[in-house]
Amino acid sequence: MKKKHILWIFLLTAIVATPPIYQRLSEAHRLKQIKTVKHEASQINAIPLKNFLGQLKDTSPQKTLLVLYTGSTQGHLEPCGCFIGQSGGLPRRATAISSIRAQGFLPLLVDLGGILPTKEPKMKESVLSMATSPNDATAETLPVNGVHPLDQLRTQKVLESMRLLKYEALVPDKTDMNFGEDFVTDTLAHQEFPLLATNTEELTGNIQSVLMRTMGDKKVAVLGLSSLPLQDTKLTVLSHLLPEIQKQADFIVILSNLSPEANRTIAENYQDISAILSHGTGEAEKIGNVVLAYSGSNGETLGALLLNTDDVLGVTAQQIALTEEVEDDPQTRELLQDFYKQVTDNPQLQAGGERLFSNEALEQDTLSGYVGSQACATCHRKEFDQWAHTSHATAFNTLLTVGKQFYPECVSCHVTGFRYETGYQIGNQERKELVDVGCETCHGPGKQHITTPLTTNIRGTVKLQVCMECHTPSHSPGFAQIVEHVMPEVDHSRTEPSLKEILEQRMRGPMKPQVELFVMSFCPFGVQAEEELLPFIEKYGDAVDFNLRFIANLVEEPDSEESKFTSLHGEVEVIENLRQIAVSQLYPDQFFDFLLCRAKHLKSAWTQCAEKLGLDIDKINKEMESERTKRLFEVDIQRSEALGIRSSPTLVVDGKVISGGLWRGKVSGICR
Repeated sequence: MKKKHILWIFLLTAIVATPPIYQRLSEAHRLKQIKTVKHEASQINAIPLKNFLGQLKDTSPQKTLLVLYTGSTQGHLEPCGCFIGQSGGLPRRATAISSIRAQGFLPLLVDLGGILPTKEPKMKESVLSMATSPNDATAETLPVNGVHPLDQLRTQKVLESMRLLKYEALVPDKTDMNFGEDFVTDTLAHQEFPLLATNTEELTGNIQSVLMRTMGDKKVAVLGLSSLPLQDTKLTVLSHLLPEIQKQADFIVILSNLSPEANRTIAENYQDISAILSHGTGEAEKIGNVVLAYSGSNGETLGALLLNTDDVLGVTAQQIALTEEVEDDPQTRELLQDFYKQVTDNPQLQAGGERLFSNEALEQDTLSGYVGSQACATCHRKEFDQWAHTSHATAFNTLLTVGKQFYPECVSCHVTGFRYETGYQIGNQERKELVDVGCETCHGPGKQHITTPLTTNIRGTVKLQVCMECHTPSHSPGFAQIVEHVMPEVDHSRTEPSLKEILEQRMRGPMKPQVELFVMSFCPFGVQAEEELLPFIEKYGDAVDFNLRFIANLVEEPDSEESKFTSLHGEVEVIENLRQIAVSQLYPDQFFDFLLCRAKHLKSAWTQCAEKLGLDIDKINKEMESERTKRLFEVDIQRSEALGIRSSPTLVVDGKVISGGLWRGKVSGICR
């Protein structure tokens, strides 16, 4: 009988425990699948810079001619930052080139053209529709000649960076006439670096037909075959020119932005050429004796061609990855910061960007209007609360973090109703309720629906193509493969996620999640929150950006130049706040240990915890009085005021307050 009872207890325990265990295992599998697919989809076929520099250590600068090449940059100043592991950007390119030069090499630096911004067909159609749409707020700002001032400025910055990096040649591409023929003849042809245009005699200015470089007793000749309509694309020039060049050079390298077919034909017919560097993307290959390699696109990589001048002449080509492991060059980063500042200060530059969902019926309806997600919460509270904990609800914060909140090409996918008359407008403080990817981004403008709730004036079921407007292959690689795994995160019927699920979802994004715990240092519930959360946060290490912030008040003293801090629990709490800030600055690696020690001994002398951890008491006391500590305290107060936070403890992730039910655990109340 006893065994029977034990068996029943075992079975009942299994029945109760199995669903939660299965749910946890299922969730772990889902997150792993997402992480794996996104990682594989974002991989770039290129060698890390540090590996390439390692190869150069075994290569003699005196016996190697090195050609560094770029092409098809298409106005990309740096990656959009939409996912982790993106490669490219002018500041990283500059660092890579300077690192190679620091190894004692004097590379020939060239570009295969295609520097102007281009638009995808969908975006071109969107721009055309914007010019005539009655529901568009910016039709009047579109340029008449088709070249937006923002594109002109981007191109200017690309050219400035090329001058800083001391490019030695550029082969003009047919896409470089997107601004008109005058851009090539009046701008490109008059840069400090020459245009390399072997197959033309019509261009005037700083033009060269052949570029020669000597290394020891070896010479390399570089030719440029351009796809400009002005050029001789029949390539008869090679038949006349190559025999003479072969007498002068040991290597012949052709930079070509002709079609892939034309480049292959050249390689097959002129086997004395060492290499053809082509624009676009593709795997390097050998056609007979000729190496055919590609520049890549959007500035994602830096091409490197090595010509060995030893007894056995060898030619190799590879792409160098410009991922986040490559630090930004300060001078080029300053160039980009100036670009973003100009965009911030000039409304005309903010007038671009794509208007999403322009083919959808609700967005085309002139009676439609955007009202903000908060308006939806009245009738759809459960759905609103579920949305509030998703990455969509903090989308705009990612732009604020990197200073791109005025950059239209980024803003369009991080706000609601961008470029619509009632939608989000850059810099318009009256439209703050439309920041982030709100309810109406997926379900359509809701003005008519909140007045007359009908299934016909809102998108109840969201089609996949709506998601794909922003989650494109270039912004969300692998999204199509993992869509079934990510959809549960935006399923409004889903139970509230845990804090762990929220953080791990955010960690898939381009930046670390920003976690802020707002407390009053002498609030017992704030102390409970520290004991609850700090060990949990510590497991994530550097993957999470954590800040402990203090809730207090800043009072301007009428008869003093200094301000006075006040707090709910009196002067003793103000002093403790300053002390903990001082410890965070002096001993960041031991800060959590100090907080947890104080949590257990808050009514005892703080020096006990300091001595236990080996902290310098005098140093802490001195730091408490410093202007740095006081300024950080002011920052905490300003931050809590900006978010309207008055309750200790309050947890904020990426600028959004997290519901206490998702994390409080043993925290039994609040101080207010």
